[in-house]
Amino acid sequence: LRGLSVAMVRARGSRTLPLLAALAFFRSLCWLARPNAANKHWPRVRGSTARHAEPKRSSYETSPDWTKSVVGGLTDLVNSFGGNDVAENRTREFDAISPEQLLEGIRADFEERQYLWSGNIDTELYSEACRFTDPTISFQGLSKFESNMRNLKPVVDALIPEEMRRCVLRDIQLQDNGEVVAKWAMVGKVSLPWSPRINVGGKTRYTPGADGRIESYFEKWDIPAGEALAQLLKPTQSDEVDHWPDQLLGAPPPKPSRVAPASVPAVLLPGFGNDAIDYAEPLGQDTDVGLQACLSRRGVQASTVPVQRSDWLKVFAGLLLDPDSRAGNGTAETAYGWYLDLAKDKVEETVQAAGQPVILIGHSAGGWLARALLQREGKEWAIQHVQGLVSLGTPHKPPPKGKMDMTFGCLRNLNKAHPGAYFADHLFYVSVAGDAVTGQKMEGNIPIVELIQSPSPESTAWNSYVALGGVGNATGDGLVPVDWAHLPGAEQVTLEGCLHSINVAGTTRPTNRSYLCEYFVDEWVEKVLDSVREGVPEVPEAAIR
Repeated sequence: LRGLSVAMVRARGSRTLPLLAALAFFRSLCWLARPNAANKHWPRVRGSTARHAEPKRSSYETSPDWTKSVVGGLTDLVNSFGGNDVAENRTREFDAISPEQLLEGIRADFEERQYLWSGNIDTELYSEACRFTDPTISFQGLSKFESNMRNLKPVVDALIPEEMRRCVLRDIQLQDNGEVVAKWAMVGKVSLPWSPRINVGGKTRYTPGADGRIESYFEKWDIPAGEALAQLLKPTQSDEVDHWPDQLLGAPPPKPSRVAPASVPAVLLPGFGNDAIDYAEPLGQDTDVGLQACLSRRGVQASTVPVQRSDWLKVFAGLLLDPDSRAGNGTAETAYGWYLDLAKDKVEETVQAAGQPVILIGHSAGGWLARALLQREGKEWAIQHVQGLVSLGTPHKPPPKGKMDMTFGCLRNLNKAHPGAYFADHLFYVSVAGDAVTGQKMEGNIPIVELIQSPSPESTAWNSYVALGGVGNATGDGLVPVDWAHLPGAEQVTLEGCLHSINVAGTTRPTNRSYLCEYFVDEWVEKVLDSVREGVPEVPEAAIR
C-alpha cells in the first residue's frame, strides 16, 4: 500500500496516472461508502437546464454494473498491496447495545470521527457479520470493512488532507423499529492537477440485530453512482468563493443575528439586466447562497418578480419607439411598463397568499422601479399592498445636467412626480448603499476599450460613477456612488466594503461581498425588521381582487 500511495501522490503531477489515482481515491469515497450531497453546497454547471429537476438517487440495486466493477476492482487492487488482516477474538465492552447507545454512537461517528472520510467507526456498534452496502459495492464482515479502510486511508489522506474535507450530519432519527436513519453530506477538495471536488449526499439505514448491534449497513446516494464518479474528472472553477466559513466544504450557514418573530412576505425586484434566477442561484451557485435563501433564514419569505434576462430588450424597443424618450423625456410606464405589470402581479399574488402587505426589495434599478410602481398604482393601492420599500444599490438621482441620461428621462420625471420617500406617512423606506470602491481612471483608454479589456474594479467604478453622478473618483459599491444610492427621507444605511451585485463589477467572477450575500444581509435586514409594522392587519378581500 505504501508504494501505491506514493504512486498516487506522484500521479498528481501528470495527466495520465491521475485518473487511476482519482478512481482509487473514489473507491475510498465509495467505500468509505459515502459520497455526498447531491450538489448541495457546490455550484452547478452554469446554464444547466435541469437545475429544478428532482435528484436521481442511487442504491446498489439501481447502479450500473460498470460502476460496481470499477469500484470492486480498485478495492481488490488496493487490498492486494495492503493486505487483508482480520481481527481475531475481538473484545466487546457490552453484551448488548441499547437503541439510545446506537443512536449516539452513530452520531459520534459522523460528528467526532468524521468516519465518512476517515473510516474510523465505533466497532462496538457493529456485528461481526454486518453486511455493508453502498451504491457501488456490497460485502459482509466487520473485519473486511476495517481492512478496506486501513488500506485506503493513506491514499485518502494523501489526496484529500483533513483540512480539505468534511462530512456533515444533516439529520439522524431513531425509528420505531429500532433502526437508525441518517442523512449526511460529504465534500472534499482533491489534490489533483484539475482540482476536482467531491460533493455527494445520501442516506444510510442502520439495522440492528438481536443484541442491538448493526447487522445491516445500507447506503443510498442522492445522485447516480456514475455521476458521483464523474466528479473526479471535472475541473473546478478557480473563482469559487466561500459565502461563509467552510461553505464550499459543506459547512451550514451561520446563525442569523436576528430572525423575524413571524413570517414577513417580500417581493424582490431585479436590477437592470438581471434575471430572477440571480436571486435564487446566483451564477449557478447553490440556492443556499442566494438572496432568497438568506432572507428566508431570517424569516423574510421573498418571491422574485419573474423577469428573464431577454425581457430587458423591451426597454430599448420602448425607448426607441417613443418620441418623448428619444428626446430625453421618457417615463417609466413607456419603457418599463412590462416590468411594472409583472411587479404588480407578483405583489398582488404574494399579498393574497400571505394575507398581509409585502416589503418591496429593489436591487439596483429595481429600487427606483419599485418607486415607479407605487407612483403608478397610487397611495391606496400602496397602503393595502406594501409595508415598506428597501433599495439596494439603487441610483435614485438622475445624472447631472449635461450628462447622458441612461434612463432617457424616466428617473428624472419619476423624481419630479414622486420625489424621495413619497409615502413615508404610510410606508417605511430604507435605502442601502455600499462603500467599497473608489473610482480610478485608466489613463489612455476610452471607456469601451476598458470594458472589453477586463478592467479593474476601480476603472469600472470610474466609468459608472461618471455616467451616474458626473464624478469618477467618488466612492460607492463599484457601480453606484454612495450619494446616489440614498433616497431622501429614507433611513439610510451605508455598508463598508459592500459591492453592487453577484459578480465583481466588470467581470464574471462571483463575489461574496454584495448586498445580496450572507456576509452583508444581517446588516440591512435588521433595519428592515425594525421597521416592519407590528400586528399588520389582514388585507381586505377587495384589495386583492
